[in-house]
Amino acid sequence: MMEMYDVIVIGGGPAGSTVATLLARQNHKVLLLEKEKFPRYHIGESMVTGVIPILKELGIFEQIDSYGFQKKYGTTFLWGDQKEAWSVKFGEVSKLAGEEVPEYAYQVQRAEFDEILLRHSEKNGAKVLEEHFVKEFIFEEERCVGIKYQDPSGENFEARARYTVDASGQSTMLGRKMDVINYDDELKNIAVWSYFTKCDRYEGDLEGNILVENTSDGWIWYIPFSNGMTSIGWVSPNETFKQESNISLEKRYAEVLENSKEIKNMMKDAKQVDKFYTAKDWSYINNSFYGPGCVMVGDAAGFVDPLFSTGVFLAMNGASSVAKCLHQALVKPEQEEEFFSNYESEYKQVLKVITLFVHHFYDSNRQLNSYFTKAQTLVDPQEMLTIRQDFIYLITGLAGRRALTK
Repeated sequence: MMEMYDVIVIGGGPAGSTVATLLARQNHKVLLLEKEKFPRYHIGESMVTGVIPILKELGIFEQIDSYGFQKKYGTTFLWGDQKEAWSVKFGEVSKLAGEEVPEYAYQVQRAEFDEILLRHSEKNGAKVLEEHFVKEFIFEEERCVGIKYQDPSGENFEARARYTVDASGQSTMLGRKMDVINYDDELKNIAVWSYFTKCDRYEGDLEGNILVENTSDGWIWYIPFSNGMTSIGWVSPNETFKQESNISLEKRYAEVLENSKEIKNMMKDAKQVDKFYTAKDWSYINNSFYGPGCVMVGDAAGFVDPLFSTGVFLAMNGASSVAKCLHQALVKPEQEEEFFSNYESEYKQVLKVITLFVHHFYDSNRQLNSYFTKAQTLVDPQEMLTIRQDFIYLITGLAGRRALTK
């Protein structure tokens, strides 16, 4: 049986659910297919304030804000030439965004956060099929016109649409099909992490901060949750693991934590309560984000090193932008190329700016003001803000939010 939609969305993560909700609310017929059953585990638990305007656009901010996620008022670093940990507060720039942005973001369990967003898509009229696996794209005369997919019983189906959105995350199905994935050779990392209880917290507004500490060959994240758990992970170049292949990841992880400065002290009574997780952490920006009848968003379009916790922001901000682009194309299909091209150039620029800053920040021996000055060069060449404000403006995602909504 052939099904026909305005838009098919592949993937039920924050990018996919954001696109689906925004288009369904404009009375477009939307099908979203997700290969897993929600709630499902996912890494990427620390948010930045750039997500708040998008949550408001979706009409779900109040639900997220009252859910009980740990509020995160800033970021704490042990980085650069500083001997002690230093912090920045999101509130230092929240009034500069031109939108009503709170002084905090969240530390979230992604299984819960992502499910809230997906159920919101259903409530707004999108058809959501979980445990449905997309097998291939359907192309006719070089234009994507739909997909072939399989339900949980193994039965095969086809669905057609005027546009297909790849929000499949790092599977980047369309990017592989089009052969446009462009890896950053200097940002090919591996992440190892687990979960602990009885970890110390900072006091006051710093309690919910993510702590980012550099090591001799990478960095550690320390993310506190409202339920008393703490996510602690180590990110290091792929080459490090190749050179130390005789040492298990778990043993090397334990050594790194033991040799840390700030985090070791915060873990003095810690108890590990979950298994070890690992993931490939390779940064990439696809050479192209779209083709005739199809477009990529979120990690399916590009993935930036998680140093500044911008992943969910980039996914949702890009999804908000591509939803506007698709609505325009559905109304004025003759201008499809123009709409998609504008989306790609703006979204790609945001990804490139953050990637450039990550490269600069990875030199962990610089003076503190060097990081601030670089941020100003990238997002505020007219020097309208202080260098410290520009640093915060960049890492909160608010600079990218401005770029995609201008």
